[in-house]
Amino acid sequence: MSSSSLIDQLKKDAGSVKSFSYPRSRSALMEWLRMLTVAGIIGALYAWRGGPSLLFLLIVVGVIMLGGLMLQLSGPRTIKLVRTITPARPMAGNTLHVKVQLSFSSRLPLPWMTIADYWGDSHHQKLLFPGFKRSFSYTYTIENLSRGNHHLLGCRVTWGDFPGWFTGRSEPGGGQSFKVLPAPLYFGGAVPDSGFMPGDTLYSRRGRSISDEALESRDYEPGDPLSRIHWKNSARTGALQSKVPEREKARMTCIVLSNDPLGYEVPTDALKPRGSRDDSPPAFEKAVSTAMGLMLSAERSGAYVQLFSGGWPEGMARHEGLGKIPGRVLDILTGISLDGTRNLSLLLDDASRGWIPGMTVAIITGRLEEESAKVIAKFLMQGVKVELYYAWDQSAPKPGEAKVLENRQPGRGTVGDSLARLGARMYCLDDALPAFRFREVEFHESSGKPTLR
Repeated sequence: MSSSSLIDQLKKDAGSVKSFSYPRSRSALMEWLRMLTVAGIIGALYAWRGGPSLLFLLIVVGVIMLGGLMLQLSGPRTIKLVRTITPARPMAGNTLHVKVQLSFSSRLPLPWMTIADYWGDSHHQKLLFPGFKRSFSYTYTIENLSRGNHHLLGCRVTWGDFPGWFTGRSEPGGGQSFKVLPAPLYFGGAVPDSGFMPGDTLYSRRGRSISDEALESRDYEPGDPLSRIHWKNSARTGALQSKVPEREKARMTCIVLSNDPLGYEVPTDALKPRGSRDDSPPAFEKAVSTAMGLMLSAERSGAYVQLFSGGWPEGMARHEGLGKIPGRVLDILTGISLDGTRNLSLLLDDASRGWIPGMTVAIITGRLEEESAKVIAKFLMQGVKVELYYAWDQSAPKPGEAKVLENRQPGRGTVGDSLARLGARMYCLDDALPAFRFREVEFHESSGKPTLR
């Protein structure tokens, strides 16, 4: 076998996916023109000079051409590829294992065969030496998966003779896909297995037992209406008590995820020099992962959770429920992108229609801005507990001074510092704890099929 010819063939198969449209008939015509040219030159030399060496070369070329003709006429037929992907619901950053089962029928033994799978920006090639064998099974991996929907753009099966001068090709086609969930991120006191959301000081369905009487009231908070004051418990404890609404008893939590592209533009002052840039994910990917972590924490704690984000019928939650997260919600977090048309303040106006004092609200955004900060401050004054997850802070507006964008934790005189003074819990997206991998995620209902055929 000519190793150089085989390597050249592999390089040709590793070309762009656009080459799929290259006509096979044209490729076969070029192969035959090349071989006929070589045979014609050797035949002309033999007719002119004669000699056993040229005769031998002419016979070899004739045998190769005969073998190529038989290979193209009686090559592999009924090629079947079955791919099985594990894990069924991978998370961003995971390594995906793809098991391929190949079977085909052929009248002739095949010297070699290559199978190339094209998954978007990455591709994988496998070199096989079938001979008389007609079925194979092998596994390859795809590393550093990114969140989103991944599709098999195409598959190419190529075979040929020993020197690689005559080849055949089949394109079974793509169409298969798999979904990669965002890897959950957690902050500060978020302990997924404990059943507590970040900042929760209310009731957990795990741990110590709390009497029903204690669950009926809590300390009075600014904004509670007079009709909800629990006078009996106030007299007993000596402190003003308020009745806990039903939704607050169930630990209602609302997650607001901003996907306005303007809110995630990297400020000029936050840009890093080209030589010091790292491979950390973009701020929006961290925001989606944060929302995923909060959803999983709410699921484990049994909290009633709402999810609001742009790009949905305005005023409606993308998800609202108690208990296990449905597969469609995981699909939303998988495919969400920076295509929102409403800024954070407008999104908060929609989401806040059902908010009540005492409930927890998690707001996830990129840049802290004055307009949205005013809306958040209003909710804090009404007794809503706000947890703000952000990427960049900016200085609070002062007369005659320009706004200065800050990164990391809020300092004095910033928008984040003002909200923190009002009682908001501030979390910078850069301070997230390493993502936990939960096996339970793989068993959620899914609209996609993990086994691809």
